[in-house]
Amino acid sequence: MADETEIRRLRSLAARKLDFQTGRAARFQRYYDGDQDVPAILDTEERQAFRRFLDEARANWCELVVNAVAERLQVVGFQFDGAEDIVSDIWQASRMDADAELVQTDALITSSGFVLVQADEDNPTGVSITPESPYEACVLYQPGNRRRRIAGYKRWTDTDTGITTEILLTPDAVVTWEGPPTSEPAIEANPSGVVGMIEVIPQPRTYGLPRSELHSAIKIQDRINTTLFNRLVATDYGAFRQVWASGIKVARQVIGCDDDGNPIERPVRPYNVGANRLLVAENPQARFGALAESTLTGYLSSVEQDVNHLAAITQTPPHYLLGQIINVNADAIKAAEAGLVAKVGRRARHIGESWEEAIRTALSIIGHPSAVDLSAEVIWADQETRSEGQRVDALVKMGTLGVPRDVLWQRWGATPQEIERWHQMAAEQAAEDASAQAAAFGLPGAATYEAALTGTPQG
Repeated sequence: MADETEIRRLRSLAARKLDFQTGRAARFQRYYDGDQDVPAILDTEERQAFRRFLDEARANWCELVVNAVAERLQVVGFQFDGAEDIVSDIWQASRMDADAELVQTDALITSSGFVLVQADEDNPTGVSITPESPYEACVLYQPGNRRRRIAGYKRWTDTDTGITTEILLTPDAVVTWEGPPTSEPAIEANPSGVVGMIEVIPQPRTYGLPRSELHSAIKIQDRINTTLFNRLVATDYGAFRQVWASGIKVARQVIGCDDDGNPIERPVRPYNVGANRLLVAENPQARFGALAESTLTGYLSSVEQDVNHLAAITQTPPHYLLGQIINVNADAIKAAEAGLVAKVGRRARHIGESWEEAIRTALSIIGHPSAVDLSAEVIWADQETRSEGQRVDALVKMGTLGVPRDVLWQRWGATPQEIERWHQMAAEQAAEDASAQAAAFGLPGAATYEAALTGTPQG
């Protein structure tokens, strides 16, 4: 078991890493949630006066950029050296068929997502996988090796009691602190012998921090917000014709006196301008006119141009952002989505490595021999947009080339469990057909049906 000096060192490193990670994640999260500031060039008083404009100027394109990727990352199943059934049981018992999407979305937004794999007596599989927040969890790696985990760390504060809890996971120990940072830890042996905290990183790098899906979108989002803010100001103050008048007498109202006793006057608005009101002046020299309104065309075209830049840089199809999809054929849509499909494939490759590691860790905890299977793969749902007819046509053509039926079913999107069930249903259907044919020729149908099911030859 690690000594106390090493435990304190790992705790300090993990706490600092989590502090930095939390601050960085919060910035990306604000843009995804549409809560970012609008960088308008105004002083404090003007910001207060235009607060309504600041709130209305946020157009949340960043959410669309992330969701365009997240909605295509759907885990269908795993290929795990004959252990597909136990792997599926672990995945389903941990409700990861739904929670995996939460972790992947966190990872796309903040650059990292986390799951905790640990022994669980209450779970029928003996192990559980739970999603963890990037604001509460982090992983420490061996220097020079971005895959070998030396410690996992989790820290959270109870909102009711205000007590902060810290947990440090090493291969040898589970260390828990509750209360002030100076409190003595509770140290227990780690029964699993592995660091169960797994980090999911869609865009790892050999140097530097992993990238968020919003890394390239933030500056463009700021430009769009600024343009929208300016448009709202122009709409409120300059998009309507302003009436002016000269040569008229303006009434004044006394509102008080200064220190010398001189009256303080305030001009009274001479007209209440409206569509059903007439402006009248007794002075024949009086003149009336109107200032031309400000056009908003420049603001609108500027936003559209920035959105097109956002689509190109983030490889998000323009029709996702602008909604312009009139009289577009299937080939054109496929071409427009080619960049997104390629990007999703890259994200799936790295996220899949994390899910495979999570499953291997779970199998290791329950002592399953497939834990050492390095050939395992994640089965993803089809990431391209295809109609059902296009998919069926492609699979039929692949079948004529001799591609096995199991592969075709997998390409369709079936899970390993569904494929097994379909084999069983196909065998039952074949047996029923054999029984019907036997009855038609006067043969013992029941015996034929039973033989077809059991594979027992008849004499």
